[in-house]
Amino acid sequence: MKRKLIVITLVAFTSVLGLYFGFTSGGSGSSSSSNSSNSSNSVKKTEVPVQQPAPPDANVSIDESVRYQTIDNFGASDAWSMDPLGKHWTEENKNRVADLLFSREKGIGLSAWRFNIGAGSNETDQTIIPDPWRRSETFKKSDSGDYDWSKQSGQQWFLKAAKDRGVDTLIAFVNSPPVWMTKNGHAQPDPDVGSTNLKEDYEDEFATYLIDVLEHFKQEGLTFQYISPINEPTWDWNRAQQEGNRYNNEDLKRVILALHRQLKESSLDAQISAPDGVEITSLLDDEYYQMFAGSGQYTSGSNNLGTGKYREYIKDLLGDPELKEAIGNKIASHSYWSDYSKPGDDRLVKLRELLDDNLKKYNAEAKYWVSEYCILGDYGPGRDLGMDPALYVARTIHFDLTKANAAAWQWWTAVSKVDYKDGLIYTDFNEAGDEQNILTSKILWALGNYSKFIRPGAVRIALTGLDEGAESELLGSAYVHAEEQTVTAVFVNNSEEDKRIQLSLKGMDQSKSIALMESYITSAGRDLARGEDITVQDDHSFEAVIPAKSVVTLTGRGADDAR
Repeated sequence: MKRKLIVITLVAFTSVLGLYFGFTSGGSGSSSSSNSSNSSNSVKKTEVPVQQPAPPDANVSIDESVRYQTIDNFGASDAWSMDPLGKHWTEENKNRVADLLFSREKGIGLSAWRFNIGAGSNETDQTIIPDPWRRSETFKKSDSGDYDWSKQSGQQWFLKAAKDRGVDTLIAFVNSPPVWMTKNGHAQPDPDVGSTNLKEDYEDEFATYLIDVLEHFKQEGLTFQYISPINEPTWDWNRAQQEGNRYNNEDLKRVILALHRQLKESSLDAQISAPDGVEITSLLDDEYYQMFAGSGQYTSGSNNLGTGKYREYIKDLLGDPELKEAIGNKIASHSYWSDYSKPGDDRLVKLRELLDDNLKKYNAEAKYWVSEYCILGDYGPGRDLGMDPALYVARTIHFDLTKANAAAWQWWTAVSKVDYKDGLIYTDFNEAGDEQNILTSKILWALGNYSKFIRPGAVRIALTGLDEGAESELLGSAYVHAEEQTVTAVFVNNSEEDKRIQLSLKGMDQSKSIALMESYITSAGRDLARGEDITVQDDHSFEAVIPAKSVVTLTGRGADDAR
């Protein structure tokens, strides 16, 4: 190791404000009196038995010698709120939002940022996309027109702010091709455009446009490591009231291969991220889908249009050597409608285990990214800044990391103005002149308990001793980072009761010792705030009582063992 430093981070999800550690013990007491003139008045000494500590709720072992996936990043996207904020908000308020998202000192330290390359619906689709926050500008208005790099200036402000605050993974993504490349002249399809709204034989033109955008930003010092040319191709997007486009699998392949060819000929090092499917079930081979559903095949989204195949993305991408090379042996997908477990419909555990098995069928080293998620379904409506949705999201993150072996985890929209559980930060600002209020959610801070401490390059390692079923109230995962010399353990306590755990570290460099752990707590009353410290024992073990329903990070710094 380069430094004599070991950091251990624990994250726990609980509702009590404090964090306390150690056994409860009682000593013996005595009471006596005497009467020198009358011994019968003497009071006999009373003995109080020593109170024995109760056994811990769990004995947890963390073993560095058993390793799983390498973590690439935790992130979020700028669609679509960052453009109006960047254009109309004060510098002070923009910097505050940027600090909350990107700074490890002042916020949650996101390590990835998704930048939406707009399609130009802001001018062409004001009627069919009535909410201006769901429209966007474009850098080029026509086939023969010049590029206008002043467009999307608000998004560009936050893109630079992310880079300036140390975000090292920038991802460009596209919801729809520019409107002048679409069949109907709009940034969303209609029932008459067929399998896709991209004009026939326009794959090369589309790829050229994306290359031009990425090369421009590279010249500006903003290098994109990834480009996602297609977003949720599974969905039909007809009358969607936002930018979007469908692609059947053959359309999708043509776009990816055209972009791959041009990337190889360019000066760019960007990799293609695909397919960004809408949900996990759409990724699965039919045989794996049948293992999950019991029969049949995935039929949601555009599969009912009669315009081709919109499923089996793992098979059709990783099973094709040319496409596998183009996307770098990685499947990126959204994790919508996968955050619950019902009888006969266990999406938290069974679905993710099948996904991992399906990926490994094609390559043991295949990588999986969660490239977008927020809470949808029955629980989605209604803005809620509290701990309940934060715990709901934390459990989803946990299972994505431990059952699907996700190498990256990215939230949907960083800032929201709507009455929905889709934002990390909320505002009531709608247009220029409105109050520029900033409302942080517990989801923001819960994500921060991962993103701030599990940095790019960390490796997930074995954590045993807990029930890892979908109904478990106490979940745990662990990570090591060689460069930062950290060990991180993340615990999710979704119960109403405190959980006392005994931890032991195995397979690690025993010449280093951890003397003290710092705690950072997210709860109903605290936002990743500094809590109490704990002393680590000589045998590299310690115990902690994790109160109900909060988020706690413990960071320990060690040195050569001199004790």
